[in-house]
Amino acid sequence: MPGSYPRWPLLLLLVLAAGFENFWLWGEDWLLFGIPVNLAYHVGLCLAGAGLLAVVVRWGWPDDADD
Repeated sequence: MPGSYPRWPLLLLLVLAAGFENFWLWGEDWLLFGIPVNLAYHVGLCLAGAGLLAVVVRWGWPDDADD
């Protein structure tokens, strides 16, 4: 069907966006890898977002765009 697109990138983006509201770590002050757990959580979330973006761009980039 013309104009249709897969919905998995949008769903993964929504899951990552919802993950930024980490209410389950409020008030935690322990360290993970030498940094506060909230910071470590957000570093991991940002890396996951960057990885998702790389996969979506790699998958969605047209083959003939570089010509």
